[in-house]
Amino acid sequence: MSLDSNLFKRGMRRLASGVSIITTAENGERHGMAATSVCSVSADPPTLLVCVNRTATTHAIIGRAGFFCVNLLAETDDDLARRFSSATERATRFDGREWTTLVTAAPALIGSLASFDCEVMQKIDVDSHTVFIGRVTAIELWRERIVPLVYLDGRFDTLRGAAEDA
Repeated sequence: MSLDSNLFKRGMRRLASGVSIITTAENGERHGMAATSVCSVSADPPTLLVCVNRTATTHAIIGRAGFFCVNLLAETDDDLARRFSSATERATRFDGREWTTLVTAAPALIGSLASFDCEVMQKIDVDSHTVFIGRVTAIELWRERIVPLVYLDGRFDTLRGAAEDA
């Protein structure tokens, strides 16, 4: 029995996910993409994974560079998420915000909820995607107020109520 892929896609739209900007660099040039497939793997040693579609231009660059930074977006970052999701805005993705580097050359977004600078320790190809597992080399917590940007049913939203109760 074959599962209907459209039904699967409709079901996955119901999974609320935090929104991140995954960045890397090659030959001094910054690259990045918006992502919702980010997950903690281990706390000891600190390890994250990101799932990247092989058709994304950032995919091959992460593979060659061997590092990436996961920048967790806040409620006010929806325009930035859209820019990093759009191929037509590739040239202006890093404009208008402050960026720095931590340990690797991957750009870290100053003012994001957190930035996790990672070195790729393993790559696992799974159909259309590669799972990059990264050992965290540095972490920066840029702000105290935590109201994340989330993606649900094809749109950006926030968890403001949950964050205000914390």
